Amino acid sequence: MIGRLYNRTQEEAKHGLLPPASIGFGSSWRAAYNQAAIGFYSYPGAYPCNGAYSEMKVQFADNVGTKLIVALNPLLSNAREVRIAVAFVKYSGLRLIEPALDRCLQSGGQIEFIVGLDFRTTDAKSLRALRTRSIATPQCRLYCYSDPSDNENVYHPKLYLLSAEKSLSGIIGSSNLTQGGLKDNVEVNAILEYEEEEEGAQELLDIYARIKFQETRFVPDDEYLDAYEELTHQVTLSRNSAADRDLRKRLEFLRQKEQVLPKPFTDPESLRGWQKLVFDKLPAIEFGTSDLYRYAPEFQQEYPDNRNVEAKIRQVLQQLRDSGLINHLGQGRWVRYTRG
Repeated sequence: MIGRLYNRTQEEAKHGLLPPASIGFGSSWRAAYNQAAIGFYSYPGAYPCNGAYSEMKVQFADNVGTKLIVALNPLLSNAREVRIAVAFVKYSGLRLIEPALDRCLQSGGQIEFIVGLDFRTTDAKSLRALRTRSIATPQCRLYCYSDPSDNENVYHPKLYLLSAEKSLSGIIGSSNLTQGGLKDNVEVNAILEYEEEEEGAQELLDIYARIKFQETRFVPDDEYLDAYEELTHQVTLSRNSAADRDLRKRLEFLRQKEQVLPKPFTDPESLRGWQKLVFDKLPAIEFGTSDLYRYAPEFQQEYPDNRNVEAKIRQVLQQLRDSGLINHLGQGRWVRYTRG
């Protein structure tokens, strides 16, 4: 089941994020599924993306015919980069993927979690396990989303992005990182695979970057987790007005902590090499990928061994996007992030 990419021109590829020709799939994704020996519901077709047709593979896991955990673990084990943004995490679900996370990290992989705390559904045990892992292994990072109870918006994604050699697999659907979401509940999840530079892959990474660099994200510390654990315990015991007053005080403490805890942020001063070279040339206003091609001769002087400078510029823009320094507007258009 492969949808072919039609009518993609060299000019469109030159000014965007796409390679200039239709491409097939990386072997790592197929190998993971062959190893797992699982069957999926598969549907053929070509899938529109920003007005173009993107070549990708789509399969589904619903925990009835196929358990999501059976699909997820091989992808985690073989991933170079893992990005998980979910509304809720329970340790019952986290423990199911811990061996695969270990294999990823042992192979030099990078892992990020963005975990929601709305309604205090995420349990403290899973947060402590992730924080312990992030302290012991710098390649693993934990970010939290604060409780927006005074806001109509609720943090509710279920997004798993797994980058392997020249490919990106995305799982999008209804499953949180819980035992129910991964294997027990009836769920619906689409498992997508793209080549890493395809527009669909870049859109998924754009979505993740927008989630990661919102102001409501923060890095929890031990004091915060102690207070969070106590609050969730008190919620289950609350039966009277005095307990409710105590809960409000604890909630207010958490909100104050969330304002001062570190946010995901890349200091432009820390950039080196190609990233610094390209970032220093970024316009202050909205710009296009092609606007940077004028500096190709200058970049070529800095890196004379690079024979494909324009492709390198596109790659570096994606890296700056992933670092939260620029925002991809689509169709090869970008803008710098501004921070107050």
